[in-house]
Amino acid sequence: MNIPIFTARFSVFISIFLFFSIHTFAQFPSGTGGRFSGFGTGNTGTKRASTTTPSRTASPFGNKLFEEKKDTTRVLIPDSLRSKESGLASTVQYIAEDSTVMDVTGEIINLYGKAKVTYGEIELQADFIQINWGKSEVFAHGLPDTTKKGDKVKGKPIFSQGGDKYNTDTIRYNFKSRKAVIKNIVTQQGEGFVTGEKVKKDANDDMYLVDAKYTTCNLKEPHFHIAAKKIKLVNKKQVISGPFNFVLSGIPLPIGLPFGFFPVPKNKEAGTSGIIMGSYGEDPNGRGFYFRDFGYYFAINEKIGAKIIGQIYSNGSLGLGIQSSYSKRYKYSGNLSFQYNFNKNKPEVVASDDKNTYTTKDFNLSWSHSPANKRPDRSFSSSVNLRSNGFNRNNVNTVDVSNYLSSTSNSSIQVGRTFGQKLVTSSGINVSQNFTTGQMDASLNYSLGLNQFNPFVPEKKQIGRWFESFRVGLNVSGGYQATNTRVNSITSYSDYKIVRQNDDGSYSSIEAKPLTNEEIRLRDANPLSLTVEERVLQKALQARLSNVRKLNSLDAINDILKDGQFRTTYSIPIALPNFKLARYINFTPSIALRGDIFTQSLSYKYIESENAVKIDTVKGFFPTYQTSVSGSMNTRVYGTYQFKGGGRLQAIRHTMAPSLSLSYAPDFTKNLFQYNVVRIDKSTDDAGKVTYDTLRKLLPKYPTLGASAGASGNISFNLTNQLEAKVRSKSDTAAKAFEKISLLDNLSLSTSYNLLALGDSMNLSNINLSGNTNLFKNLINLNMGATLDPYFYQEEPTAELRALNPAGRIRRFYKLQEVKGFQGLATLRSANIAISTRFSPATFNKDKPQPKNTQTNDPTMDAMRKFVAANPELYVDFTIPWTLNLSYNFNYNKQGLAKAQITQAITIQGDLSLTPKWKVGFNTGYDMQLKAPTLTNITLHRELHCWDMAFNWTPISGYSVRSSYSFTLNVRSALLQELKVSRRRQYYGTGGF
Repeated sequence: MNIPIFTARFSVFISIFLFFSIHTFAQFPSGTGGRFSGFGTGNTGTKRASTTTPSRTASPFGNKLFEEKKDTTRVLIPDSLRSKESGLASTVQYIAEDSTVMDVTGEIINLYGKAKVTYGEIELQADFIQINWGKSEVFAHGLPDTTKKGDKVKGKPIFSQGGDKYNTDTIRYNFKSRKAVIKNIVTQQGEGFVTGEKVKKDANDDMYLVDAKYTTCNLKEPHFHIAAKKIKLVNKKQVISGPFNFVLSGIPLPIGLPFGFFPVPKNKEAGTSGIIMGSYGEDPNGRGFYFRDFGYYFAINEKIGAKIIGQIYSNGSLGLGIQSSYSKRYKYSGNLSFQYNFNKNKPEVVASDDKNTYTTKDFNLSWSHSPANKRPDRSFSSSVNLRSNGFNRNNVNTVDVSNYLSSTSNSSIQVGRTFGQKLVTSSGINVSQNFTTGQMDASLNYSLGLNQFNPFVPEKKQIGRWFESFRVGLNVSGGYQATNTRVNSITSYSDYKIVRQNDDGSYSSIEAKPLTNEEIRLRDANPLSLTVEERVLQKALQARLSNVRKLNSLDAINDILKDGQFRTTYSIPIALPNFKLARYINFTPSIALRGDIFTQSLSYKYIESENAVKIDTVKGFFPTYQTSVSGSMNTRVYGTYQFKGGGRLQAIRHTMAPSLSLSYAPDFTKNLFQYNVVRIDKSTDDAGKVTYDTLRKLLPKYPTLGASAGASGNISFNLTNQLEAKVRSKSDTAAKAFEKISLLDNLSLSTSYNLLALGDSMNLSNINLSGNTNLFKNLINLNMGATLDPYFYQEEPTAELRALNPAGRIRRFYKLQEVKGFQGLATLRSANIAISTRFSPATFNKDKPQPKNTQTNDPTMDAMRKFVAANPELYVDFTIPWTLNLSYNFNYNKQGLAKAQITQAITIQGDLSLTPKWKVGFNTGYDMQLKAPTLTNITLHRELHCWDMAFNWTPISGYSVRSSYSFTLNVRSALLQELKVSRRRQYYGTGGF
């Protein structure tokens, strides 16, 4: 009975003795763990029960103090840092929360309870770690969790190296060879997660996994994974797999490949170079089945990346493109792309005698550059979007409906520089395109401006005397301008016919012959009402009537550039002192000198035998100038009507802001225009008498002339109206007892009258009306406008001329002189009404504070936020429960006596989040003139944690493109973006799915 007690007391005594001996002789560092060069040691002992708390000391074996004692019961461990045979380059440190037990004979240290071993950049954490300093190995595994029922294990090993973490069941690592054997590993490589039952790690940090899985789903039981017998992790750069198959929700699918390659991009890199798999489907424009958007991505460096993509179609069409993005923090960011397509898009149904090859060449060049200018004296902006006329039509993307509907495009590159406080310079390139007409205007421009200054005021002196209010400035702008449009009297009415002189001295018209009644019918017909053969004829007629030269060859481009010209415009504005008339009227006089410098001049010659005009172009240097004086008066008039009684409406205030301006310019007709005979009309009256009517016109001497003919003395008038209501607040506790409500934001009327117009009339300009307002607290936005023509039109005398000019000829007197009564005041030439509204949860919770925009210091995130805001159709925002946009547009246009053109349509656009993961979107409308729906698009999005599902259906898309639908189920991660299921199909309106 006494022996166990004695043994326990003896053990306690030995422990106390060793404890004080270590502190007295060895002077070990204090702490909860140990360290030594090469390996660390904790307190000694052979029984775990005798050390229930972590040691406070550590012993560096090989110390001379221990050698002098010559204790034969201990094994001397050489200092691994000094030992020649040791391959360790750093100190191994260890710590344990529960206990540290050393087996000196076996050269083993056992660490229990939240143990941690550190060796350089390597760190190992587990509830049990065993260090074998004889073999330079460390072994770790978890311990049973007695607090939970079942076979639960806690404190499983976590191996960290260079910022990467590996969760394992067991691990054995050799410090010298840097090799490891691991069981059941889980590691994250970029956006992907890799697991393996048996793993070997070599000295190059390559890992070989057996019975492995790869996924981008971060759940413990992932929704999907790639199952492979063998996977290799190549030094944190890429994941290489042997034969694998796809597993969805634990169900193996017969989908696999003989090998796999998954790059692991680093945080500071733009990405990793690799193959782009592309997509497949059927094209809606008759090019057949396709395999497109495949290629290769080049991760050049962390600032720039580029990819080359291609397209192949079964009917022979080909495409090649390059896309690149670049960024430099705090400097700039941008995107550059170019696409070229050779198309063979022959439709399925064509006319029997159609010999068209239906081959086209399309291109698209886009460049956007966003600098982070920190110098206010310099500026740079770039927004380039150049494309051929058929690119949008031949490259339909049903997801981005806006590109298909877009008919215009504008591109510009501008560079600006300010010198001091007065001199401002800029230069740039501007290109505008109209995909419907094919018109393209390009200009290489520059400008130089001298801000107005006071020439009579010394620097830093306050203006006092009246003449010191004089201000003068300078504006010079110009550049090279070119266009592919030309004059064609069939499509734009002209009073004269243009001819060219042939080599033999004869003349020939450069215009097409007049249209027949059948051609006029085809020209104005809706394509939906025509047969296939008639559509072909209509297309040919449109090409004949087009006044646009095609850019289909280098010679055509060269001819257009030859017709371009350099033009410079200058002006010298002079501001005179501002003063008041009758206390309430502001009067501002000014003087201006302006002019143009042309490089081409036009000369005209009437050819009597052809009853036409010949135009010649002369190259040279032709400066022009004009002067004008002007003065403007404006004031504001208020009228208020007070309501009696205790109702909410207290008063209505009407604000009128009339303005009147006077301007005078001398007659520069001789310098700018040439007065010539352009046509002689021969007619026979009822008595058989033949009469001749000679028509003379002022023809401009210079192309794109910006000045008007003759002297001008204009009186311009503008009247702006506003209506506001003063109402009592609904609540007695409101911060303000009364509030203002805008009833009419703006209702304007403007016109002008030229007192010195050439001729006996045409003095009065069109009368313009415009207005806009917001109703029901900005819930409904209303815009409207109209143009009234005060002049009278009459029909052309012959049927041939009426076919060419259905609008008739404007008469040089007012309509009131021809038509009495109210109808004789003016004719409505154009009118438009636009009503729109937008509903969302915020519409009905305006008092609720909106979340503030979070600002970041990351320019990449800021650039992405701006891109998403500018391209909302490319992204799905599940945070907005629902939105609904309604709009109604009405447009009325009437040219003279021609038939009025009316368009009106109702459009509806919106989306609805059925659940936090489901969203439905739609875009449709109804054309009230054609009595048919407009382009209709329906989208359905589903967020499936690590997957995205999208269904896009375009049931109605017009006559030129077949309707289509697409279904895509793809992984959200960019690493596995090609892991998707896609279904696409196009069909005619009479067909189906």
